[in-house]
Amino acid sequence: MVAFDLSRPDNRVEYDIWYSSSSDRVLDFIQDFSKIDNKFGDQVLMNPHFKFWSCFDCDKTFKETHCYGNGKYCTTDSNHDNLSGKEIIAEDLRQMCIYRNAYKDESTRQLFWKYMKSVHE
Repeated sequence: MVAFDLSRPDNRVEYDIWYSSSSDRVLDFIQDFSKIDNKFGDQVLMNPHFKFWSCFDCDKTFKETHCYGNGKYCTTDSNHDNLSGKEIIAEDLRQMCIYRNAYKDESTRQLFWKYMKSVHE
């Protein structure tokens, strides 16, 4: 017999989104998906995750421009040559802070989505 335990102690559906704040396609998706998330309200919980990689063997200039932690957290975006990896990581962290302080409370949840819309514009 096979059993799948999909219990949710708080009775909400949880979903994860993995992305980079520099991706225009993802920001399009998030802006569109916010309308669906809003309809579900506190019955769903979105969890954002950001993509980074480690590059300990990268040269010093690359690490200074695109990494934190001496190569532990790195990112780049070939579609946005004017953004350094450090700028992208800083924006990702800003979005995570706004998410953690606003999204989980129904009365302030919209602040996260409003910020995401303003970033995209």
